[in-house]
Amino acid sequence: MTRARETDPESMKARPLDFVFLLRPAVMVPLWLFLVHGSRLASGPESVWSPTLLPTVRTILALVSMSSMLGGAYILNQIADIETDRLNDKLFLLPRGIISVRAARFELAAVWVLALAAALALPVRFALVLAASLLLSVTYSNRPVRAKTRAPLDLLWNAVGFGALGAAAGWTASGGTLGAHALPAVAYVLAVAGITASTTIPDLEGDEATGLSTTVSKLGERATSLLTLILLGAALVVGVIAREPVAVLGPLLSLPGLVRAHVSGRRRDRTLGNQMSVGVFGLLVCIWSPYLLVMLVGVFAVSRAYYRTRFGISYPGPGTP
Repeated sequence: MTRARETDPESMKARPLDFVFLLRPAVMVPLWLFLVHGSRLASGPESVWSPTLLPTVRTILALVSMSSMLGGAYILNQIADIETDRLNDKLFLLPRGIISVRAARFELAAVWVLALAAALALPVRFALVLAASLLLSVTYSNRPVRAKTRAPLDLLWNAVGFGALGAAAGWTASGGTLGAHALPAVAYVLAVAGITASTTIPDLEGDEATGLSTTVSKLGERATSLLTLILLGAALVVGVIAREPVAVLGPLLSLPGLVRAHVSGRRRDRTLGNQMSVGVFGLLVCIWSPYLLVMLVGVFAVSRAYYRTRFGISYPGPGTP
C-alpha cells in the first residue's frame, strides 16, 4: 500500500494536513506538559494541589507561541536533514517532495511570525523565555553547535529546553517570575535529563555506526543506564525538598521500570520503562490539568488517522515522529 502511494502522482501533491504534520505536533508533547504545569503553578502556592479544568487565555497564547517556535525549528531541522531522512525513509514530506523546500521555508517564516505575535500579548519575561527556547531549538539540530550529536549537550539541551524553559514559559505567561519556581524547575531538569538518557540507549548502535559523539556512545549502555537512575533519584530528592507533587511522583513512579531495565539489560524492559516514564509525567499533569488530556488524545487520534490514510502506515511506527 505504501509503495503505491509513493508512486501515485496524486499522493505527491501537498494537502493542508501535510503542513500541520510538517511541524511535528506529536513531538511537542513534552513542551506542552511542562508549559501547562508551569502555568498552573503560577497561580500561587495553593495551585500546587488545585486542578485547573480549563486553560486561561494567557496559557493558550503561550501554547500557540511556543508550539509555533518549536514547529519552525523542526522544519529547519528537516530542511537540513532532508538527504539523511530520504535515505532512512522517515518524515516523508520533504524527502519525497510532497512539500517543497521553498514552501517549507515559507511555513517556517509564517509560524515564527505567529510565535512572535502571540508573545507580544504576554509579559516581557515570556519573550525572554521564548528567545532562549528558540536559541536552544535551533542549535540542537543545526550546525555549528548541533548539540544532539555532542555529549553531554544532547542531554542538557533537552533537559533545559523542556524541563526548565517549558515550565518557565507557562509561569511567566501567567504572571509568575522566573525565579519563583526555581527549585521545582531543577527537579524537572534532572528528570528530563534522566529520561532522555534512557531513551537514547536503544540508539547506541546507530550512533556508533555513524560516529556521533552522543552521551550513550561516550559512556556506553550500562553507564548511561546508571546515569538515568542517578538523575531521576536526584530529581526525586529535589522534588521532595520543593514539595511539588509532580516533581515527587514523576521520578518516584518512573524509577521502578527503569531500575528493572538496568538490572535486566533487556531491550524490551528498556522500551517499557521509557514509555512508562513519559506516560507517568503525562498522566500526572493531566490529573491536575484535564484539558491537556483532550489535547493529547486529539493529537494521537488525528496522527493515527493521518498516517494511515496518507501513507498507509501505523502511527506510531517506523518513519513517523
